[in-house]
Amino acid sequence: MIATDSHNLIYMNLKCLLCGIAILVCVGTVKAIDNVSERVSASISLKVPGNEAKQYPLTFQKTKNDKSAYQLEASERIPLTVYQTIEEKGGKSQITVCITALEDVYFNYSQQVSTGFRHDDCQFYMPGFWYRRNLRSPKSAPSFHTSDSWLVREDRLSTPLTGIYSEGTKRFMTVNRIDQFENDALTTHREGEVILSGKTSLGFTGFENRNGIATLSFGFPYQEAPKSYIRKLTLAPQVKAFQLLKKGETVLLNWTIYEDAAEDYSDFIRHTWEYCYDTYAPKPVDTPYSIADMKNTLSSFFVNSLVSKPELTYYSGVGLRTDDCKSNGEAEVGFVGRVLLNAFNAWEYGWESNRAELKENSLKIFDSYLKNGFTEAGFFKEFVNLDRNFEEPVHSIRRQSEGIYAMLHFLAYEKEQGRRHPEWEQRMKKMLDMFMQLQNQDGSFPRKFRDDFSIVDKSGGSTPSATLPLVMGYKYFKDKRYLDSAKKTADYLENELISPLHLMQTVKIRRHRFMLQLLLTIWH
Repeated sequence: MIATDSHNLIYMNLKCLLCGIAILVCVGTVKAIDNVSERVSASISLKVPGNEAKQYPLTFQKTKNDKSAYQLEASERIPLTVYQTIEEKGGKSQITVCITALEDVYFNYSQQVSTGFRHDDCQFYMPGFWYRRNLRSPKSAPSFHTSDSWLVREDRLSTPLTGIYSEGTKRFMTVNRIDQFENDALTTHREGEVILSGKTSLGFTGFENRNGIATLSFGFPYQEAPKSYIRKLTLAPQVKAFQLLKKGETVLLNWTIYEDAAEDYSDFIRHTWEYCYDTYAPKPVDTPYSIADMKNTLSSFFVNSLVSKPELTYYSGVGLRTDDCKSNGEAEVGFVGRVLLNAFNAWEYGWESNRAELKENSLKIFDSYLKNGFTEAGFFKEFVNLDRNFEEPVHSIRRQSEGIYAMLHFLAYEKEQGRRHPEWEQRMKKMLDMFMQLQNQDGSFPRKFRDDFSIVDKSGGSTPSATLPLVMGYKYFKDKRYLDSAKKTADYLENELISPLHLMQTVKIRRHRFMLQLLLTIWH
């Protein structure tokens, strides 16, 4: 048995070394990172089902014949071999990890790369999920309010990447996964140590504060810490997944480390966004269905979801149960309900396709909301549940904005056809005027407010929602006050949300003004 194990060990070692050699041949001339032992650390956790996992720190041992290749060794024998190559390619460092099982084993691999930046001087980026320190997010969402170190599943992000920008040194470092994402596996639990039901492609990425130094952290399969973000404003306990690697099986993992300079955080985001686009080269989804086919299919929703009640006529979509798809009493203006925008879409498509039932149903909705869809002050009744006789008493700038957006599209379309709706025009002018009453001196809008204009949530993060309807209002009504109000939102966006204390502020404001001008040009 000892001889057999030795033979297997030699075979597995050769297998991984050959993987590393193959990579080097493809790369050509490479240059190894000299201070790997100082900047890179790694560990592997092994789990026996029903028992707590054990973590093994790994040390980097250079191989004899290749300065860019390392064997990662634990302080005691483990049923795995781990090899790694670290090579320089086009100004970036590519890390390839080769893990081979000597016997059936459940594993989780973790690695860290020290940036050398003071953690307190840094801002952070995970595309679509994390910007700066996420301090504008509520405390019940991932942010520095909870922790200054976060690990997340790669599929939480629009790109499997973490970036760290040092405001002190004006340098940044990123790590991104460059493997194929083809598999996922279920688990019976979503917190603690979990066993995956099969193979997954999902690893994790993130950043950690290690002794005051900002560190890129990544690995496979996924883990999330200190909390797992399972849905909106809901944090759950951390989770760590373990995948089965059968005896003789090998998994290859690839990450790229990129380091460069940037003038500020915005410049860093620009660099990183362009790098991601070039790396992953996203392509349009190829579908056999034409736009006409999709419109025809989607139009079924406008017919099957219509609900007519004495109080309101609407499309039942928000709060819809997927098991029976039965209509309910919930109607929502804006956000996911989009009753008025859907009514406009059905109206436009009804004329385009000569569908009388679509046009009739749309008019029922418009007439119903004109009669019963406004509060006493003149805001939209943005969410109601007629089954429970409930009307949301708190308004949101987002939902109200999206309602105005929908109706101005309708009015502009009708005007092009030679039809006018004076009552709706007056309603929209009144709402836009009320918007300007709500707008603060700095250009922001409160996120939440009541019908009497009292403020529930003064934070300005939803301010950009108001920009487009204000521009559209200016274009439709020729009232310059609305354009001035829209410009103030752009100023606020720049000054408070994008680049506080930015030295190139004036240039960026001009950029936002240009975007407003573009909106003015392209919208009717």
